[in-house]
Amino acid sequence: MQLHGWGDFEVIAALLAAARSRLEGRTLYAFTGPASATGIPGLPVEHRPTTARALTAAGFTPVSAQRYFLRDLTTPPGPPSPLPGYPPAQVTTITGPPGWLLKLTGPDGHHAATAILRAPTQETAGMAVLWQLTVRHAHRRQGLATHLLTHCLHHAALHGAEHLTTDTPDGDIPATRLLTSTGFLPLDTLTVYHRSP
Repeated sequence: MQLHGWGDFEVIAALLAAARSRLEGRTLYAFTGPASATGIPGLPVEHRPTTARALTAAGFTPVSAQRYFLRDLTTPPGPPSPLPGYPPAQVTTITGPPGWLLKLTGPDGHHAATAILRAPTQETAGMAVLWQLTVRHAHRRQGLATHLLTHCLHHAALHGAEHLTTDTPDGDIPATRLLTSTGFLPLDTLTVYHRSP
């Protein structure tokens, strides 16, 4: 269900009351539709303080927050420089949603890091979305996250993306440093709310 109150507290409160009466006895989660055209849901508290206040007044509690970032790719980044001891990322096409799995193996041939990159589509307004980037514990602090993220930027640009977006838990300092060091800019903090029956 979508709720549009145009910043009017009384309208938003009335819509919330109507929704709660129709969904009585159920656990409720409140968030908006896509934060942008990325398909990533959430409630942008910074830009909708009245909605946040109405949700709190209706008994909703914030349970999680994500920080969203955007990287411009209109000037395509070049390919990543080789990382000593590590071969280039292996790229596999995936479906549902369409995109790619990028994997790095270590010098021993074992899995070292993985990224999942959603392809730019009409649904995402031509943006690619970085859904996941993980580095195995034994391979951390060797520059693999930056190296694999650079692969993702280059690969997304090669496949027509003009922007790459991603999110991290609000307050995740290492992830924020990684993203800002590779040219990502913070967009917003989005909060999901919960209300028990």
